[in-house]
Amino acid sequence: MNDTICAIATSSGTGAISIIKVSGVEAIKIVDSIFSGDLKKAKTKSINYGFIIHKKEKIDEVLVSVMHAPKTFTTEDIVEINCHGGIAITNKILELLIIKGCRLAEPGEFTKRAFLNGRIDLVQAEAVQDLINSKTESERIMFINQIDGKVSKKISDLRNKILSLMANIEVNIDFPEYEDAIEVTNEILKPELKKVKDEILDILKDSKNGKIIKEGIDVSILGKPNVGKSSILNALLKEEKAIVTDIAGTTRDII
Repeated sequence: MNDTICAIATSSGTGAISIIKVSGVEAIKIVDSIFSGDLKKAKTKSINYGFIIHKKEKIDEVLVSVMHAPKTFTTEDIVEINCHGGIAITNKILELLIIKGCRLAEPGEFTKRAFLNGRIDLVQAEAVQDLINSKTESERIMFINQIDGKVSKKISDLRNKILSLMANIEVNIDFPEYEDAIEVTNEILKPELKKVKDEILDILKDSKNGKIIKEGIDVSILGKPNVGKSSILNALLKEEKAIVTDIAGTTRDII
């Protein structure tokens, strides 16, 4: 956690732009050592124009974003280099960063640091990868809500309610002489416990719905030959996935 890590944040291959992300205590210092400008004086959340330089040779024309700790994703200093897309250019800049003292980040290490530094909780950390892999609008909405902390807040509020009930019960048992303490009776306790139970059931229901959205449902279309199974499949998918003919047994293979 004391070293400075770097990684390519965009998809590999040829494209208009590639982003290389650097995080750690020496992020600004290391990038500044290969940048034509002066990043040490750059304000947080600023974008700086210049060139990546190695031994007086211009490697690429870039825009460099600087974000000062602790108000960053990892809560560490973060620098993002926006260079021209392309395998050779991106790898060269990454190589220079490693030579200057960066360590190549492990898969998911930026999110791991955000979690370990208290920036996000485990639910939010897991939702980051799920959001990246989401394929439908329902998945996107569900995972962005998790990253936003809505699920974590529900659980936290529920935990606080249970702790409050437990505290009042313990005060009644251990310090019955306190006249200003709330007397916890069944009339008070049962409605509150029912509210807690209902909230837990709602969370479990949402989790089941979320699992269906994320993983889908396995469905089999069964029937005798030439009754329209392939036609139903094509209609549901809105594409010609299965061959439709009058010959029985045309689509024997699993689709």
